[in-house]
Amino acid sequence: MLITNKFGLPEPYYRSCLHDNHPRFGWDSFSVTELMKGTREIVLNRRYWEELEMDCVDMIWTVFGTAVHSVMEGHESDNELAEERISMEVPCGEYGIRKVSGGFDLYNGDTKILTDYKTTGVFSYQMKLQEGTESDWAKQLRVYWLILQNAGFPVKGVRNTVFLKDWSKTQARRDRSYPQKPILNINYDFGPVFRSDVAADMIADLSCKIQEILQYKDALEEDIPICTPDQRWERDECWAIMKTGRKSAVKRHFKKFDAEQHLQTLGAGHYIEHRSGVPVKCMDYCNCADKCNFYKNYMASLEAQSEETINE
Repeated sequence: MLITNKFGLPEPYYRSCLHDNHPRFGWDSFSVTELMKGTREIVLNRRYWEELEMDCVDMIWTVFGTAVHSVMEGHESDNELAEERISMEVPCGEYGIRKVSGGFDLYNGDTKILTDYKTTGVFSYQMKLQEGTESDWAKQLRVYWLILQNAGFPVKGVRNTVFLKDWSKTQARRDRSYPQKPILNINYDFGPVFRSDVAADMIADLSCKIQEILQYKDALEEDIPICTPDQRWERDECWAIMKTGRKSAVKRHFKKFDAEQHLQTLGAGHYIEHRSGVPVKCMDYCNCADKCNFYKNYMASLEAQSEETINE
């Protein structure tokens, strides 16, 4: 990927953006972070990596996150492992054995606690807290847990230590539901014992994901499965109750079932209109969006809607 400096930012900052700690893998290896993404994003990122471009001005939060890790690096105690990358082999059917590696932040040999650092905003923290073990952060840690256990390091607890980059002391004072400290832990309960059946299920899931990636690695772009709404970080998807002759919605529902139930109580002339959410990741955070026809079609639809509004 080409990193540019179109706005003439200081050279030390620009050079810090050129330092890529995330290794590029061949098709025989995959990182835990990478496997959290959609198959299409993974394939297109790998396929077009040398053609992709990003300006360093858009990498500010990546630099902040790297800075947090750098500050703590080297301060671990003798009984702790920090910033280590370990891997495990995963059988992938006809594709043979492939490796999955994870670069965890901290493992304490005494407490057996695995910690992963996250630098994010208050809103994202609150969303992850609400999602619990279903969040992508938790799923990432769950695979780290699997890899460490497989390598002979028992894990009794997992957590994210979250650094809130936009935390406000004033807001914390005014609102007790607001995070009360700028650095907080999210602890996850994956069960007291790492059972063999749980490990087998997780390995099977990793195997299925890798096999799907390999199945489509040379496929035409339009044939690669589109990322799911969750993988696109889609927000504000709804099912609107509409009435013939009326432009605005009678009511918006965020679940299809609720909209269908509501429709049954209404008279003739009403119908449901599905409104897709905003694919936040595609819009602002996907490196290969410009190579993806889903993103191109979405942007074209926005432009068409804009022109339609102007012509009304």
